[in-house]
Amino acid sequence: MMKIINADLYKSFHRTYLYVMMACLAGMAILFNAILASQKAPLEATFELTVNFLTIPLFFLSMFADVITAEENKEHTLKNTVSFGFSRAQLFLGKSVSTILVMVAVASVTLFAYFASAFLLLQPQNNDLYPVLSNYAVRIGTAFLIYVASVILATLLAAFFKRNALFTFAYLGCLFVPVFLSKLLGLVNPVFSKADAYLLANQTDRIGAIAQNQLINSVWVALAHIAVFTVLGLFMFRRQEVN
Repeated sequence: MMKIINADLYKSFHRTYLYVMMACLAGMAILFNAILASQKAPLEATFELTVNFLTIPLFFLSMFADVITAEENKEHTLKNTVSFGFSRAQLFLGKSVSTILVMVAVASVTLFAYFASAFLLLQPQNNDLYPVLSNYAVRIGTAFLIYVASVILATLLAAFFKRNALFTFAYLGCLFVPVFLSKLLGLVNPVFSKADAYLLANQTDRIGAIAQNQLINSVWVALAHIAVFTVLGLFMFRRQEVN
């Protein structure tokens, strides 16, 4: 499986798109803090505001799975990996881990630019930033688990859709259609609204709105989705014809 991961990382980090994405996201992070600095906002404000935008990365994650898995499926090169003696389970897990590592690399560059610009451009209101930073770290860590679950879902879907448009539509549909249905059916019967607390896409909104001690619910939801998507992926990869 390590050979699959190494090959995927080599391929990904030798493509211009990845560095363009890193530069764009880092630039947006710096611009965000620059705008706050122009408004004389304190350092604490940037941490309070950014936790409300954690849903946005969900729209980017399918791009990583698209390059690492969907592109090979479209070009019919996944069969080469299987022909080299790798099992379907190794293929799915390797592709999932590769996509997660690429996501971590992009997130690391973005967060570095974000924190560096925040501390350079903004002034704290209080000298003791530990409570603010620890609270922010917990919320970002919770969001990371949600993103991992989304990446595994994207990897699963990438092996079944050869067209980029269909793959992206299926990925976004799996995340957001249940949210829409829950709200729609909740108008008919309030019992359906209770499902909101267990839907993956809703967790990113909840992270910025609930107290820190309530984040454990989002953690369990994310871990449950990781387990379900992994088991489902292993099962479906074994049944899927790789050509």
